[in-house]
Amino acid sequence: MPVSEKQRKEIILRIIDLCRTVGRRGIDPFEVEVPELFERLRKILLKIRDWEELYLDIEAVLGLSDVISQQGEWVKHRSSLLYFDPLLVMWKINTLSSRELADIFVRSWHPIVGMECLTPWGIREAMDYWTNLPSLAERGARLDVVETLTGEMALRELAKLGLIVEEGFTETLEKFWKELKRAAGKKGEISYWDFVRAKTFEETIGKAWLVSFLVSYGYATLEVKPLEDEITLRPLARPLELTRREMVASVPISLSRAEWSRRARGG
Repeated sequence: MPVSEKQRKEIILRIIDLCRTVGRRGIDPFEVEVPELFERLRKILLKIRDWEELYLDIEAVLGLSDVISQQGEWVKHRSSLLYFDPLLVMWKINTLSSRELADIFVRSWHPIVGMECLTPWGIREAMDYWTNLPSLAERGARLDVVETLTGEMALRELAKLGLIVEEGFTETLEKFWKELKRAAGKKGEISYWDFVRAKTFEETIGKAWLVSFLVSYGYATLEVKPLEDEITLRPLARPLELTRREMVASVPISLSRAEWSRRARGG
């Protein structure tokens, strides 16, 4: 359909106004379809016979050139801000293969939260285990349960070692206290290791056990110097009158067979 002179002028004027609007109002210059508008001006130029239309055509071309210049400035500005246009990002993603996308994801993935959950299969397995588990009575009937003594060494064990006899424990402790006072002598103190060290490891353990009661029951005091690796025993002239609540707290002292062997050699 042929375009009249009036229609040609209207098209050119609209292009000029569009270019001016981009410059005045700060509209995104990429919203202007520059190639398409140049193509329309090219078709109109072939039919222009009037100088006024020619001047308008030149003004429209200059306006589109200014839009192109603004597009360039826009790209420079966004690049300086490290800005990535969503369209550019989408274009880049579309050009990448699945392997490249996976590699980028792995290299950029830095999780800060981890979550573990029990799957439905795990819950079902746990339910089956507890449902099919025999009762405590049935399980106890099949086990060879042996009663064992835990904690402090039983008195009868010391009796087997020959460290105490079947007399009262208080009498045994009194005798051991007198032995400590003889070993301390006039100095009134003795090295813990010198006192408890015996010919065998078992005897050493028994003496250390009795020393713990001497200290707890107020028959002696214990001074520990960890930096010098020294432990000093001091027997008291008479036992302190202590209630059970007032008993002195024991100091745990590690005594292994290797430690006993080293000290037995004088190391």
